[in-house]
Amino acid sequence: MSEAATAPRWLRRPDERPEEILAAALDVFGEQGYARAKLEDIAKRAGVSKGTIYLYFESKDELFRALVRSRVTDALAQAADRLARNPGPWRPELETLIHDMWQIISSERMCLLGRLIQSELAHFPDIGRFYFDEVIAPSRQLLTTVLERGVAAGEFRPEAVRIAPRAIPAMLTNLALTRRFFAQHDVTLPDEATTLRDLLDLLLHGLTAPARLTDSTGS
Repeated sequence: MSEAATAPRWLRRPDERPEEILAAALDVFGEQGYARAKLEDIAKRAGVSKGTIYLYFESKDELFRALVRSRVTDALAQAADRLARNPGPWRPELETLIHDMWQIISSERMCLLGRLIQSELAHFPDIGRFYFDEVIAPSRQLLTTVLERGVAAGEFRPEAVRIAPRAIPAMLTNLALTRRFFAQHDVTLPDEATTLRDLLDLLLHGLTAPARLTDSTGS
């Protein structure tokens, strides 16, 4: 463990404080929701004063936006950069993209944030618009780009582009939330690696079994 990680909070460098505040904000927003979360609670969790938060973030709104950008938006930007340099093939890229999305969505803290997003953001239009512009639309565009390039290369069916960019994030999000909040009741729940493998298989192959081969007599 590093000296920075073990030092008392008041001895840590100022450039460590924004990340400590963001980590505390993720916990508090996840536990209390957006409406009920207070900067005082976030400051207490981070081990700083409320005034310290204002040195880095102007308001709860700006803190939430910075949290989303640090945990999700930056990762999407990295994926877009990787995609821009990728000449194909596109099925491995799609699998990598889905895997990366799952890693973000399925963690315990992000599931708490995901529950907040589903339940509260409709009541905060400005924040909802921000989340759509920074997370939903870029995620959808990444998937659309991969699928369109795969269609052009003959790897995917053209019809997939219509619904898959919307369906994949929805499936990942709801599967992660179901796993996180109902695992104790689901005795048949597979582990996360198996869950992701089976989901990829479903997305790539669908539900319909291949037609059975028949002999030349048609029997």
